[in-house]
Amino acid sequence: MHLLFLSRPDRGHLYPTLRLAEELGGRGHQVTFASGDPYVDETAGPGVRILRFGRDERGLLDMPVFRSQGPVDAVVADPRTAKAAGAFGAVPVVVAGTNLAGGREWPGERSSSYVFTLPGPRGAVHDPWRPGGRRPVLLVDGPPIGPLVRAFGDTQWQVVVGDSTRFAGLPHADVFLTDGRLAAVSAALRAGVPMVLAPETAEETGYARHVVALGVGRIVAPAEQPAEELRQAVERMRVDEPTLVTARRLATRVEAAGAPAVAATAVEALLDAESVARAA
Repeated sequence: MHLLFLSRPDRGHLYPTLRLAEELGGRGHQVTFASGDPYVDETAGPGVRILRFGRDERGLLDMPVFRSQGPVDAVVADPRTAKAAGAFGAVPVVVAGTNLAGGREWPGERSSSYVFTLPGPRGAVHDPWRPGGRRPVLLVDGPPIGPLVRAFGDTQWQVVVGDSTRFAGLPHADVFLTDGRLAAVSAALRAGVPMVLAPETAEETGYARHVVALGVGRIVAPAEQPAEELRQAVERMRVDEPTLVTARRLATRVEAAGAPAVAATAVEALLDAESVARAA
């Protein structure tokens, strides 16, 4: 099949679906990996051609080099480019991303046409954060700043707020304090980092409760909680060995679930099912 990948870079110019495209190219598919980012890798594996489309994915339609490759049989889009897939004909569309796929095991996307793929080290990550010294690291994404200053201002903790490359600091974090958005939860489960969760919406609360049920999280309310209690909650997650063991075990399972070979097989299965449904 001729598979068109539509990809917008993640913050830090990472292409989570590039390894998936390379796996499918290696299986004999003709793959066009299209992005508008100037930092996209210039080369890819066998069977994969990388094209830049500028600011709009539809710009591909005016490119002779794209038209010369023949019609597209299916589109694999990331969540930000899925809306543009219709411009390439009435073809099957698979959405592939780094949020986990939903199920009983962990919280995730519920769409039947969604495939979870692990982000790879491709692309140009700019100024990834590194910890200073050996002090414990609390990565924060979402909760308000004021309670954090009161709880951790005079402690040994390095508190990293507003990670400029999204969750790039997670490999260095001892604990992740987050509002419980699916992207954040998925990133922490991939990294094997225990979570303290401060959900604000019903959806975030649902994800947070799932994390707690997995044994790798604790729900708090920073704005309503005394500084001492918030600090103790974070400290407990850092040193609780059963939690840490569970987080590492889940990370291993998540890595296996999103490996390029597994994700590629899932894409092929979805497209085969779509082909059968269209022929019926």
